[in-house]
Amino acid sequence: MRSAEPMLPSGPWGLLYEVNQRDPYNREAYHRVLQFLLSLDGLRASSLAAVVDFAWSVAGQRPVGSPLLLLPAYAQIEQRRARTDPLWRRQWAEDPALGYTLNAFHDWFRKAPPGLCSVSDLNHLAYALWAGHQYLEASEVFEAMGPYVAREPWASVHDGAAADPGEALLLRARAESLSFSRKRRPRAGPHP
Repeated sequence: MRSAEPMLPSGPWGLLYEVNQRDPYNREAYHRVLQFLLSLDGLRASSLAAVVDFAWSVAGQRPVGSPLLLLPAYAQIEQRRARTDPLWRRQWAEDPALGYTLNAFHDWFRKAPPGLCSVSDLNHLAYALWAGHQYLEASEVFEAMGPYVAREPWASVHDGAAADPGEALLLRARAESLSFSRKRRPRAGPHP
């Protein structure tokens, strides 16, 4: 079935419409469509473009309180899997990636009940904020994660050669963000 969005290929859009009628902004349904788009035959670049277009389209609907605001981050992680670019991380500090990431932070993370945030979504948001140099916001997400982590996106976006480079990147991002946050927070009590 053709999409109403001209930039998207044929796909399960009728099924997604039905899901939206029953459970608007269902996280699982949209992630399944993302996986469908990634599985399309043809040039990998065109498939990735469709994934990014879809993610931006969904996030552009501004579903406040929905983890779907993170869909652009998931799409960009998929781009990283497809190519190696030493400057890849710079995209997170520029628009549109930074704008979508900050929207997800303010309109999902800050507004969603803490117990309903998935570990995977928190890890993707923490990575996107850290890579975008938003260390204060990233520290809030790392604190909310507590001791829980997910292998992704860290295993897909590392650029090191450690025994477990994904874990090394996670620990580095967490340490940098929390350290930055401690230095920037006002101290309690009187100041000399």
